[in-house]
Amino acid sequence: MFKPVTTARTFEVISEQIREQIEARRLRPGDKLPPERELSLQFGVSRNAVREALRNLESAGLIGLQKGAHGGAFVREGSFDGVTQSIRDMLALGRISLDNLTEARQEIMKVVLRMAAQRATEDDFKKLDENLVLSRQAIENREHEQQMKLTAAFYSLLAKSTQNMVLMLLTEPLAEVVRRFVRAADIRATISVVESREQVVQCLRNHDADGAITIMNDHLSKVHEAILRRYPEGSIMAVDQ
Repeated sequence: MFKPVTTARTFEVISEQIREQIEARRLRPGDKLPPERELSLQFGVSRNAVREALRNLESAGLIGLQKGAHGGAFVREGSFDGVTQSIRDMLALGRISLDNLTEARQEIMKVVLRMAAQRATEDDFKKLDENLVLSRQAIENREHEQQMKLTAAFYSLLAKSTQNMVLMLLTEPLAEVVRRFVRAADIRATISVVESREQVVQCLRNHDADGAITIMNDHLSKVHEAILRRYPEGSIMAVDQ
C-alpha cells in the first residue's frame, strides 16, 4: 500500500501518503492501519518516524490512537478539532480578531438559518425542542457546564438541519472558540437566551429566515459585547488555556 520513504522529514511524507490513501477512499472511517512494525517496513523507516507521523495525523483529527490489546491507529469518522485549533492559533498570533470571528459567525449563521428554514425536518425540530427544554432546566438548576454543552449542541443541530457538512465544518469550530471566551469570562446564560432560541426555532418552522437571522444576530452581538467588557483586547491570550 505504501512506498519507501527517503527524506530528512520522513514523518511528513508518511503522513501525506496516509492522507492520500484516505482521500482515495482506500482507507475509510473505522479502518485500522497496519501495526507500527509493519508500517515501518513498508515505508522503510524507523518506528519512531512512523510514530511521529501517526501523532501528526492524530493532531489533525484524521486518525485516533487507541491503547490495549485491541488498540492501534484507526481512521476517524471526522472531527472539527483541527479547524478549531487553527482558529485558536490564528487568534493567539493576532492574525484574526474577535471582531473578525463574530462577523464571520454572523454571516455564516445567516446562510445556516436560510437553509435550515428550507430544509429542517420534523425530526430536526424535535431535537431542537428537546435541546431547548433541557437548556431551560439547566439554567433554572444553575447547571452551568450542562448548559454550555447544550449550547454547543444547539448550534450543532442548527448546522445539521441544513444537511450540508461544509456548513457544519464552519459553524461548530467558530462556536467552540467563542465558547472558550464565554467560559473564561464566566458569562452565564439566562432564560431570555433560551427564549430567543425558541423564537429562532419558531421562525424556522414558519420558514421565516429573515426573522431568525435578526434574532440570532442580536444575540451574537450581545455575546460579543459581553466578552469585550471582560477582555477589551479581544485576545485569546487573555483567556486561560
